[in-house]
Amino acid sequence: MKKYKINIILLVLVSFLVIFFSLKDNFTEAMDYLVHIDFLWIILALVLMIFNIIFQSMSQYRFLREVKEDYKFSSCVKLMMMAMFFNAITPFSSGGQPFEMYILNKEGIKVSDSANALLQNFITYQFALIFIGTVAIIANKVFGIFPEGNVLKNVVLVGYTINVIVMSLIIFFSRAKKMNTKLFSKIFDFIFHFKFIKNREEKRLKAEKTLDDFYNSTAVMKNNFKNTIFSFFYNLCSLLCLYLVPLFVFFALREYNSINVIRSLVLSGYTFLIGSFVPIPGAAGGLEYGYMDFFGVFVSGGILSASMLVWRLITYYFGMLIGGITLVTYRKKD
Repeated sequence: MKKYKINIILLVLVSFLVIFFSLKDNFTEAMDYLVHIDFLWIILALVLMIFNIIFQSMSQYRFLREVKEDYKFSSCVKLMMMAMFFNAITPFSSGGQPFEMYILNKEGIKVSDSANALLQNFITYQFALIFIGTVAIIANKVFGIFPEGNVLKNVVLVGYTINVIVMSLIIFFSRAKKMNTKLFSKIFDFIFHFKFIKNREEKRLKAEKTLDDFYNSTAVMKNNFKNTIFSFFYNLCSLLCLYLVPLFVFFALREYNSINVIRSLVLSGYTFLIGSFVPIPGAAGGLEYGYMDFFGVFVSGGILSASMLVWRLITYYFGMLIGGITLVTYRKKD
């Protein structure tokens, strides 16, 4: 936890700056919306986030159960919540999976097995992400949600293209093991030819093991197509729950006309894709900017600022809070 202190301090500072710049021009109006908020819709939005966690856990549980038959679903839910905390305080949400492997190893699952299970879940999650991204882009073309000159929309298209290319490469590499092994061997030979690289053989073995883990994971997925389909479905449901939160937030602020289901899904999908490029814990600053820009097409002023703050509390800080509480409880029990 000590090495994450700087990340947490940075997160707090950026969050305060975001709140300040979001409210400085319409503080009174935004506060008026927040004072008259309908908490029933907030509770329903929090329920959506809980289902988001449950669906993520259901997806990961299918793969973890393959490596440990007696692994409990309740343990998987706790693991997912603790991983959310570490994802929240690390750049690019990079801290969750290493922590999960650490906990799973303490619970009797080998690191290689847990790494394979988490990789399989990650691949199906990426497929679900691209599927929703494709639907969002098509919906935007059909319904004309964004103005043609929207700069961030073009950034989203670039990000979407990169994700599609990455997934295409994953599929390609998973189907040509012999050719790729030779290709990577030549790449390693070229890279390790430079004498300034230390522990070359150790690095080569580590890279080769990573490749083997990747092929093992994709082979398991191909042999257990049922798990893959269910995992894709659960991850899809998880993302849908997350992307519908803004709709409930606007209802809580008593704005019922500006945002509908389609707009909530498309705008959220675009917003989170923008956040994936921000190298700050929680994508602080980037997500808020994306939200204000995309949702600002339909609402403005105090209600836009108020909705952004409530949305951020529900989709980010709520998960970090319950993840932190679960982590403290787990450590005390341990």
